[in-house]
Amino acid sequence: MMRFGVTVLGLFLLLAGSTWANVNPSGPPMVREVRIDNRGPGPLDEDSIRAFLTTRAGQPYDAMAANQDVRALLETGRFSDVVVAVNPLPARREVDVIFEVRNKPRLRSIQVTGADHVSNRRVRDWLQIDIGSRVDDVLMAVRAQNVYEEYRKRFFLDPKLTWEIDVNPATGAADVRVTVDEGRRASIWRIGFEGNDEVRSRSLRRVMQQKNWRPWASLTKRNRFDPYELNADRDSLRRVYMERGFLDVRIGDPIIEEGPGQRVTITIPVEEGPLYRVGEITVEGVSLFELNEIRPALTIGPGDVARTIDIERSRANVRDFYGSRGFIRTRVRERLEPDFDTAIVDIEFFVTEGELSHIRDIEIRGNRRTRDKVIRRELAVMPGDIYDEVRVRRSETRLMNMGYFNRVRVFDQPTREPNRYDLIFDVEEGRTGELSAGAGFSSIDRVIGFASIAQNNFDLFGWPHFTGGGQRAQLQTQFGSRRTDVNLYFVEPWFLDRQLEFDVNLFRRDLRYFRSEYEQRSIGGIVGLAWPVGRFSRLRVAYGLQEFDIRNVRESASDIIKEEEGKRSRSAVSVTLRRDTRNRPFVPTRGNLSVFTAELAGGPLQGDTDLYGLSARTSQFFPLWFDHVLSFRGAAEVVEEYGDSDRVPIFDRLFLGGMRDIRGFRFQDVGPKDENGQPIGGRSSAFFSAEYTVPVLPIVRLATFYDIGMVWEDAYDFSMDDLNSAVGVGVRFDIQGFPLRFDYAWPLETDEFNDRKSGRFSFMIGHVF
Repeated sequence: MMRFGVTVLGLFLLLAGSTWANVNPSGPPMVREVRIDNRGPGPLDEDSIRAFLTTRAGQPYDAMAANQDVRALLETGRFSDVVVAVNPLPARREVDVIFEVRNKPRLRSIQVTGADHVSNRRVRDWLQIDIGSRVDDVLMAVRAQNVYEEYRKRFFLDPKLTWEIDVNPATGAADVRVTVDEGRRASIWRIGFEGNDEVRSRSLRRVMQQKNWRPWASLTKRNRFDPYELNADRDSLRRVYMERGFLDVRIGDPIIEEGPGQRVTITIPVEEGPLYRVGEITVEGVSLFELNEIRPALTIGPGDVARTIDIERSRANVRDFYGSRGFIRTRVRERLEPDFDTAIVDIEFFVTEGELSHIRDIEIRGNRRTRDKVIRRELAVMPGDIYDEVRVRRSETRLMNMGYFNRVRVFDQPTREPNRYDLIFDVEEGRTGELSAGAGFSSIDRVIGFASIAQNNFDLFGWPHFTGGGQRAQLQTQFGSRRTDVNLYFVEPWFLDRQLEFDVNLFRRDLRYFRSEYEQRSIGGIVGLAWPVGRFSRLRVAYGLQEFDIRNVRESASDIIKEEEGKRSRSAVSVTLRRDTRNRPFVPTRGNLSVFTAELAGGPLQGDTDLYGLSARTSQFFPLWFDHVLSFRGAAEVVEEYGDSDRVPIFDRLFLGGMRDIRGFRFQDVGPKDENGQPIGGRSSAFFSAEYTVPVLPIVRLATFYDIGMVWEDAYDFSMDDLNSAVGVGVRFDIQGFPLRFDYAWPLETDEFNDRKSGRFSFMIGHVF
């Protein structure tokens, strides 16, 4: 209304100015006086108002300038209304200009009543109005929207706010009284469907943002009633049916009814319609290729269920068929011709072919820190190549997966040469450095603290900032009552500008949790070189040099432990083949991770330890119904001395037991023990684990598991006698950067060295593979 008044006033002033010009052809009248009239409460500072005015006494009157003065005063936020009046004096060809202003009062106090559930004080905070600020009905209406939104988050269906503003005319101070009617607080009790004969209700609810009531609903707030989300859910439900071939499905208006307590019951009517199958498929507009070359790109054929997801995938595949061959900007659209009586749909694909194009040059923009070569080596295209749209998209994905950039945008620019384009990769660099510290507790390490500083885009020779080289560096320390670690990592993923990953790890570890009989310190380093072998596998060759020190051995320790006291060097080379087909590195739901390692220590490599070791580990993940996951883990290892060595040192022996393998037993407590009952490890070990997880919240999973395994004294002695096994339950908190695992397991079978039958609790920070 105010804007309308200003507009009408502006037109009036323009018209008045035009009238003056017609009556007085010699020019506009002069301004005799500019007055300020206070039509609102409280005193008025005329000088501060005149500072915003361009209309001055003694100057020609300008209607446009007066209109701009009105706007300038309103934009200060101090006035609820500003009007300009012109009083003409024709005999003298002069005018008086009067600015009538209405002050907004200043807030002196605000009182809220009626907010019984959330508290009056909280509503006062939601209004976000400070004492001394200017207030009027417009501002109150705007701030009331904040209150409505907060109430909606708390399941209140129809809150209402009313207010009264009492203004002291003399001082301009305002006292505001706000009355809250909270209305009915509602959540969703049940979501049901009518007419869904072919698709189960549970499958439909899974795609909805609105959720049924659950005991943990107050934590996630996913079952609050929201009509906007419910309307969007109708589109999601329609998509579910169309992806299953029900092309004529209709999702009706939801029926909302009051349920038990302050909850609502939602019933959604569904008209499924017939299940369509594909009839004839035709492709029009193809001239550059034979139709037989394009047909393999179609993932749907005659007689198949007419799923929209398959139709859309076929359309994308045809477009990629052209795009991967350099025919960019090829457009593909489809037309469906359904026959309701026969439930058959004919599909026509119309292709508008692009032109064969090439990449003239590639330009990198926005990389203020990251070197050009670090980006270019990740690209799947090069200057002079055919403009392969599929490879260009793959390049964009690779750059995002580097973790260096907040955004990657790729586009092309035409050149003077026909069908030749410059390709632009525009990146926005993000933070690649990390500084973290914290503390925690585990059933193995007890109380621990940690600190880490890392740079994921490190440049060893990039003085003075040492960033932008695509390398990774990290200094990490961990300290606690049972261990102290210091680790320095460095990784060059493109060693010698080849796809060779060079890594260095220098460390010092003081461990006191192995046994109460002794302490162990190790100092050393490992240098490795890895390269890809196929799509999912990597081969790594590494050399490590370490010095072990078994110290502070108790007098009561067994002779086996006492023999280990002192320092011993270890020089070893290892070869590792790693194959990873998991869908994601953390909390995977499908795929396999397998690692095979062979190691040789001593002999030609010198050192005090002559031994070799073989190990195989694998993890397999199977997705089941409703995001449940069944996983299996297994491992088998052998270590044996050779040459001048007469035993395998205790720090190279194999141990099982604890959170990472056989739960229900103490850490490394499975297998042979000395006469004091202290574990001494063995030369062979194997274990198997099966785990079933069920998601209950976005970051919480429940688990049940079964573990079995054993450690044997001799190498290659995988006897099935005297196995150790346990069954248990657990909880997984998949918090990014801080995953937590809680397990409780009961031993089922024990060997001759273990007789514990009661359960055991274990806890750790991290993931297990």
